[in-house]
Amino acid sequence: MKFKGKIAVWFWLILLAGNLVMAYELVATNDVSAEIAAALVVFNAIFIPIVVRNYVVVDGDRMAIYFGIMKDSIEISEIMEIRRTCNPISATAASLDRIEIKGRRQEMICAVRDRDRLIEELLRCNPMIKV
Repeated sequence: MKFKGKIAVWFWLILLAGNLVMAYELVATNDVSAEIAAALVVFNAIFIPIVVRNYVVVDGDRMAIYFGIMKDSIEISEIMEIRRTCNPISATAASLDRIEIKGRRQEMICAVRDRDRLIEELLRCNPMIKV
């Protein structure tokens, strides 16, 4: 089962503002600046994949988080606890409305649009998860 990632308004504003500022600089300057053009390409190479590839897949006995160019997965049987968090340090969520998934050996943080349905699906696969 696939769950779409949640993207907050502030993330869209950063993406839009960054593109507008760099596009304005390209147009406003008399000569074409290779540095600004390169920065625009790098900026979009980082942010666009996050918008396009931002979801969680629960497939049988595994859960995988896809976030931009990154992918992380965990065995559902290894999950011990799920809790809400607003931890701003996590790199795998484009929203501060996140859930932290603690396993025996690893921890993951993600933000999905339908958090309750994701938790229900994980509990269906592993009823021993503490919520």
